[in-house]
Amino acid sequence: YTGVIINEADRLCALVDSMAISSGPPRKDLLNVHEVCEHVFKLIRAEAPAGVQVDRDYDPSLPDAQLDRHQIVQALLNVARNAMQAVDARGRITLRTRIRSGMNIGKVRHRLVAAIEVEDNGPGVPADLIKTLFLPLVTGRSSGTGLGLAVAQDLVTRHGGIIEFTSQPGRTVFSLLLPIDVGKE
Repeated sequence: YTGVIINEADRLCALVDSMAISSGPPRKDLLNVHEVCEHVFKLIRAEAPAGVQVDRDYDPSLPDAQLDRHQIVQALLNVARNAMQAVDARGRITLRTRIRSGMNIGKVRHRLVAAIEVEDNGPGVPADLIKTLFLPLVTGRSSGTGLGLAVAQDLVTRHGGIIEFTSQPGRTVFSLLLPIDVGKE
């Protein structure tokens, strides 16, 4: 765990540095999306209470993408931690990757999009929070800050992507949708 702590401290320092220059673009490198997911999987599995099962379901056909590793790790970690808090002491969280083709994000059409999904079997998003969930300081928990999803959405938006979700009691899925292609259709 010492190595994980050191790596996380380094990642958070780099994230703070990149967020301090919020008007600048992400520092993108060609990354294996599954490496990012696997890093978050290990962190969530280590943090999860004994009654929480953390699984993964990766699409092997997903190509590498131009991403800022620190920013995408933080966005995915924020979403996964929300799922862990939603299932409380007992439940199941699944990290999943899929490839989507011919998809619009806003007004831009992308040939390929990476969908990184976090699914949980918790109680679902309360109906009164659905429209404001990604706004800063909006939270459904008394101990929550309401910053996790707002920061995640901002980091994904910097990559030309978006976070979407579907929710009902027993199945909530947050999807980080990130363009893979440099050119558009």
